Amino acid sequence: MAGKIGGKGLAVKGESKTSYSRLPVQHLLQRLIHAPAVLAMLWPALLIVGGYVVWQRWGAERVAKQFYGLDPELIHVTQPPEYVKADITAAVYRDTKLDELSLLDSSATARIASAFATHPWVSRVDAVRKLPGGVVDVHVRYRLPVAMVFVISRHPEVSGRSFFAVDGEGVLLPTTEFTREQTMGYPHIEIPDVYPTGGVGSSFGDPRIVAAAKLASLLFPYRDQIGLRSIQLDPNNRTAPVYQFQWVNRAGSTTVWGSAPGQEIPGEPRNEEKLQSLLSRVADQGNTRIRSSRNSTGEPSASRQR
Repeated sequence: MAGKIGGKGLAVKGESKTSYSRLPVQHLLQRLIHAPAVLAMLWPALLIVGGYVVWQRWGAERVAKQFYGLDPELIHVTQPPEYVKADITAAVYRDTKLDELSLLDSSATARIASAFATHPWVSRVDAVRKLPGGVVDVHVRYRLPVAMVFVISRHPEVSGRSFFAVDGEGVLLPTTEFTREQTMGYPHIEIPDVYPTGGVGSSFGDPRIVAAAKLASLLFPYRDQIGLRSIQLDPNNRTAPVYQFQWVNRAGSTTVWGSAPGQEIPGEPRNEEKLQSLLSRVADQGNTRIRSSRNSTGEPSASRQR
């Protein structure tokens, strides 16, 4: 009896072990059987999503820079005039970080235009065009130096007389690009106690210099014809509502001019009218000198021939 009971007890225990040990194996087998099918669908989706994130974060930017970056050798800028010694493209490329720009960027042309507009020699950017092969055409207008402003230097490394180049709007230009001979050959603006308040590419900062620069711009094309040496404030007319000027020729003669262009006071002739009158007088004086240098036969005199 006890043996049977024991046998049954053992049999029951044996069956219990078999049933419990079989369940985990079946569950594991089911997982192994079904897992590849699930992963086969999940892994491609994960790879696509992960690849897209990585591409957007690093890949697209790297490829754009490598294959569609802005090459300074392919930037074609309007030929600068002889007085501009600087490498405009190299300076702009370096100072405005154009090396980080991709031509695939929808704002690339606008950013290039803004970059070139920051250069002190550039007065205006007319157009920027992207061409095949990564070529970029940049059409700009350059500032024209019309005068040198005489100052007493305040720089610790420069003492005594000094000059700052300005254009017709009174904007400071890179003076270091002019030789001493070139500096002395330009008309000078001689106004006491002036000094620039900004750097190159910005306004001189003194309204007297800005007004004088406008007058210099008007006279500059005729500087050799009239012998223009310098522009000064008229010391005999300090009560006028706007600054009054005079100019000095290379012989030392002084001519009262009046107001700067665009600042004429009521009743004053326009600057263009005064310019035409000046040129007519210079032409008459030139004809007089030529006539006086000829003898009675109409041939040049000996002194004129020398």
